[in-house]
Order: sequence, then structure tokens, then C-alpha cells
Amino acid sequence: MRQTLYALALSCILALPGQAAEFVLYPGATLDEAATKEAMEAAAAAKMTGVKTAIYTTSDAFAKVAKFYQGMGTEYAMPRASGVSGQPKKSAEYDLWEAYFILDGAKGLASSKRWVKVQRPYIGEAVQDVTAIVVTEKK
Repeated sequence: MRQTLYALALSCILALPGQAAEFVLYPGATLDEAATKEAMEAAAAAKMTGVKTAIYTTSDAFAKVAKFYQGMGTEYAMPRASGVSGQPKKSAEYDLWEAYFILDGAKGLASSKRWVKVQRPYIGEAVQDVTAIVVTEKK
């Protein structure tokens, strides 16, 4: 219940009139409260004021989640990232899939007020075999 309320509150914050496009949570994804808290603390430590991040996870495949967000925003070609249709970065332990989507029509992530990163596996304190949805909003 708490995760649902947080997701609802975050979507309301992210959908302020006159700002970037609305974020829609991938169906069935759940908030990772610990990872979200850690991301917000890291942003504060780096003196990144006005940045809000939320991290959600789902067991669904990377391609399915990435295509969901591809339909909402513009895919941003991050150097060395797999994107929706590329190849993953290889590691001895896992293949890293990641794609970035700008939701507000900006030309790049630096100028975007709202963007989403989809990644599998999720790499936090440990590597988890889930797809992560990282939502970033800047004031």
C-alpha cells in the first residue's frame, strides 16, 4: 500500500502543468524504497539540488519494459549503452542492457527535466536479475 501511495504521489509531482511529459509507471513494477532512498542521498551528497529519483523494479524482460517507454518518449543514444535494439555490454558475470528515454522533448539528458533509464540486471549494492526503471526529474 505504501509503495502504491508513493508511486501515486510521485506521478502527481512529475505531472505538474507546464513541465515535462507525464511519467507512467510500467504495469506491475514496484518501488524499491531502499534504492530510491540511496539514490536521493547520493544526489544530495553530490549537491545535486532539485533532482528527484525513484527506482522501480519488475521481473519482466528488459525488451518488454524498454518498448513500453520507447512508445512514450524519445530514445536517447547513450554511448556504449545497448539501447532497445543493440547488444548488451558484456561482463564476466552478466550482460548489461540499458536504454534511456527522454519524456519532455529535450535534445539530451543534460537538458531534460524528465527521463527514464531502463536497465537489466539492476546493479545496486548487489546485482539483481530484475529490470530496473529509474525515473529522474529535475526542477
